[in-house]
Order: sequence, then structure tokens, then C-alpha cells
Amino acid sequence: MQEITYKELKEEHGLSNKQIQKLDRKTQMILGHALKMIDGCLRSKEDCETKISTCLIYVSMATEMREKNFFEAISETIPKEALN
Repeated sequence: MQEITYKELKEEHGLSNKQIQKLDRKTQMILGHALKMIDGCLRSKEDCETKISTCLIYVSMATEMREKNFFEAISETIPKEALN
């Protein structure tokens, strides 16, 4: 997922300050949990290849969760009439 600026969220996607703050907080929580999982993985006694593949899975999961939250936030701004 490419980097999106505050200005883009406001102007192009129509998010309010509160929605942006909520999205940012969710993203921080996702990344924090991913870092904890990666740290635990790296401290485990498994071989290096297993650690790397497990960490990559955690990164992929975090990225997908961030994207899902972004698209949910965007969809909240679309009027229901426009969806039909």
C-alpha cells in the first residue's frame, strides 16, 4: 500500500479529522501488535528460515489489516444511495 497523506485523506477521500484520527489509531495498534509478534518470533528457538517466513507472514497480515481498515474508512464516506 502506498503512502497516503493527510491532505489526500481529507480532499480526495472526504474523511473527517475524527475518521483520520480513528484510522491512524487503528494502524498504530496493528503495527504495534505486529512488532510484538515479530519480536516474539525472532526470540524463539526455531531455525532462521522458519523465523523469517513467520515474520513475513506477520508483516503480510499487518499490511492486509491496514488496507482493510483504510477501505472501510473510505466506504463510510460513500452515501448509501451511491452504492446502489
